[in-house]
Amino acid sequence: MELKQAMEAATEDLDVRPGFVGDVMHGARRRHTRKLVTMTAAVALLAGVATGVVVMRHPVEPPGPDDARLTAAPTGDLADDSDFVSQALATWNNGERQAWSWTEHPTGSTAPANVFWAANTPSGPAALVAQAVRLNGAPEVHTVVGIVFEGNVVQREVDYGQEVGLFQLGKERSTHVVLGLGSQVFWSVNPVRGPGNRLTRTWQRAETGPGGVAVVSAAQSGRPVFVRGDSPPAPDDFTREPLRAMGDQRPNTPYVHHPGNGWSSRQCATDTPSRARWAPDRAPSPEQDLRRLALLDYAVRWDTIGEWSVCAWLPDGRYAQVFESDGEAYGALYQSSGEFSAPLAGGKTLRGEPVVMPLPDGQGTIVADFLGFIGPQERPYAWLAPVGTKEVTVRYMATSKVVPLP
Repeated sequence: MELKQAMEAATEDLDVRPGFVGDVMHGARRRHTRKLVTMTAAVALLAGVATGVVVMRHPVEPPGPDDARLTAAPTGDLADDSDFVSQALATWNNGERQAWSWTEHPTGSTAPANVFWAANTPSGPAALVAQAVRLNGAPEVHTVVGIVFEGNVVQREVDYGQEVGLFQLGKERSTHVVLGLGSQVFWSVNPVRGPGNRLTRTWQRAETGPGGVAVVSAAQSGRPVFVRGDSPPAPDDFTREPLRAMGDQRPNTPYVHHPGNGWSSRQCATDTPSRARWAPDRAPSPEQDLRRLALLDYAVRWDTIGEWSVCAWLPDGRYAQVFESDGEAYGALYQSSGEFSAPLAGGKTLRGEPVVMPLPDGQGTIVADFLGFIGPQERPYAWLAPVGTKEVTVRYMATSKVVPLP
C-alpha cells in the first residue's frame, strides 16, 4: 500500500483516468506471471530431455536438387513414343535394386522418376531416367541418373557434385551415351606412337542433340577416351581429365583380382637411405610426368595401370620408380631433390614372368617378381642388379628360374 500511496501523492496534480495506478500494479503482476510460465516451460523442457521425452517441431523437408532433368520433357527420336517411355519408367520403378553400387542403398524418393531422353542407339533403344532420392538413410536428396536398356536398368550414377555422365551399352560396351552437362564433348580412339616414342591422338567433337546427349560408337579395343570442355585437347596433350564410366571403374564388388601382371603393393629393390625425404611439391609422380611428355596414354579403364610399383635408389644418388600400364613396363628417374630426370621404358610385361627394367648411365637393372626371391642375396620381390650382371636367379617356393639381363 505504501507504493500505491506514494504514486498517488506524486501524481496528484496529473489528470489521469480512475484506476490507472491499480492497472499498473495489475500489469506488473501479469508480467511476473508470464516470466514464471516461461521459466516453468524451460524447466519442463530440460526435464523432458533428461527423461528422453522432447517436444520438437515437425521436421523441415530438405531441399531437393535444382535439376531440370527431374521434370524436363523427353528429347531424342523416341521422345514421342509414349509406349516406350512408359515401359522405360516401369522398368525403372520395378528394378529398384538394379545397377546400384553395393555401398548405396536407396531409402526414399521425393518425386516420381522422369524420362528425359529416349532414343535409338547402335545397340538398340535406350532411355535416360532421372529421379531425386535419399541414400543410406541420410536426409540429403541427390539426383540419380540411370539408363534403361533391353528391359533392365543397366547403370545408375548418383550426382554428388561431380557427375561423370558417361554410360556404356551393348556388346563389349561399344555404344557410349554421353551427357554434355553444359559443355562440348570430344572423343578419340587409337593413339599412335611416333618419333621419340611419343604418342598422339586425333580428336573429334561428338554431336549432341537438343537434350545435350551424344551417342558414339567405339569399340573398347580402340581405347576410346572422352573429355568435356570448350575445345579438344591438342594431339600430344595427355594431361586432360578423361571421363570414366561405371564400366571403366573398378568392378562393383568389394574386391576383384587385378588383371594385368596381377601384383599389388609397392616394393623397393634397394634399401632406402636414412635421409631420403621428398619436398611436398616435389614428390615423384611418374604417371603424370610421362603423360606430360606424351609418353604415357590416358588411363581410363581401372585395369589400365597395374596395382604395383617398384622403387630403387641408384648408385649415383637418383631415384627410380617402375610400374605397369597397358601391358608395358614404364618408369621414371628423379634427382634426390625430387626433380624429374628421365623416362624409362621396359617393354612388354607377361603374367608369371619377372619384370626387367634396364637403367641408363651404368646404374644397373631392376628385376622384379612379387612371387619370388631375387639375386644372390635372395632379396624378396625386387632387386637392383649391378651394372655388368648378365643373368639373375629368381627362386620361388619349390623352383628357380634364371633370367638373362640385357
